[in-house]
Amino acid sequence: MSQMNRTRPAPAKDQGARNQGTRDQGFVLVNALVLVAALAAVATLLLSRAEQGRSRLEAGLLADQLSLSLDGFDALALSQLARDSGSSDHLREAWAKPRPPLALARGDVVGQIQDLQGRFNVNWLSQADSPLAQEAFVLLLARLGLPPRIADDIRRFVTPGAELADRQRWLQRDPPLDPVGGPLLSADQLADLPGLSPRAYARLRPLITALPGDSRLNVNTARPEVLASFLPDLSSAVLARLLRQRDRQGFASVEDFLTAARLQQAEDTPQEPPASSPEGDSPPDRVGPEQISVSSQWFRVDSQARLDGRMASRVSLLHRRSAGRRPDLIWQVTSRP
Repeated sequence: MSQMNRTRPAPAKDQGARNQGTRDQGFVLVNALVLVAALAAVATLLLSRAEQGRSRLEAGLLADQLSLSLDGFDALALSQLARDSGSSDHLREAWAKPRPPLALARGDVVGQIQDLQGRFNVNWLSQADSPLAQEAFVLLLARLGLPPRIADDIRRFVTPGAELADRQRWLQRDPPLDPVGGPLLSADQLADLPGLSPRAYARLRPLITALPGDSRLNVNTARPEVLASFLPDLSSAVLARLLRQRDRQGFASVEDFLTAARLQQAEDTPQEPPASSPEGDSPPDRVGPEQISVSSQWFRVDSQARLDGRMASRVSLLHRRSAGRRPDLIWQVTSRP
């Protein structure tokens, strides 16, 4: 009898209670798993945001370090130009020589100072009383294989109140533009000029600048193509000898340059007397102190900084009012990650 009691099935009520307890335990377990999954998702989200925040912080710090490196090169350029107290500026001076990269802890910075008065100033084209500049620019375009109409398009673009060609093409841009004409702050503003193709702009850009209209061409630093455009009466052989002479040691004065040009021209054509103007000057005197100079006030600094594989670049415009004086920073454009 006792053996039968030990093997008798449990009552249905007890069995139901145990099943209910098992279901309750399963429900609790599922809820616990859902809660754990939710907490894990929240933790992952927080970690992801923290990582994104850390990445943004690191990127910001890197960008600041790159900017400081570029600031350092600008300071170096300012100091170098301030120490230059000579009465003339030429390509053999310390500021004009390429500098090797300056090592940083995790990268380097490199840059170059350029004399902008060695380029053609497109703002000269707005001066109706300067036919020499107008003619020189047409000759420069011809040397580059570019059509002369570009000179007219740029002249209208830089002249206040001038009727611009292709105005409708400006208005069709997004957003619409309606240029009023006037002096440029940077020759980069010509990049979107209707009628000036990207190819033509790329060929012209290294030879032009945008400066105040009273600036003069520095014959000691002028690009050969630009100088030749202002002295069309000189043969290529005479111009080459003149460039070699100035590159050995810059001319000390405008009069020295004009004298050398006349002498070189006389040596090139000894059998014929040089053609003279009514004042008795030879053709090189088509340019004079009112158009040319042997010193400069306007400089451009191009610099690049590299740090941990990232790079930033900057263009700065400097104005030195007189030799031996620290230049003023007019504007700068920085591109960085």
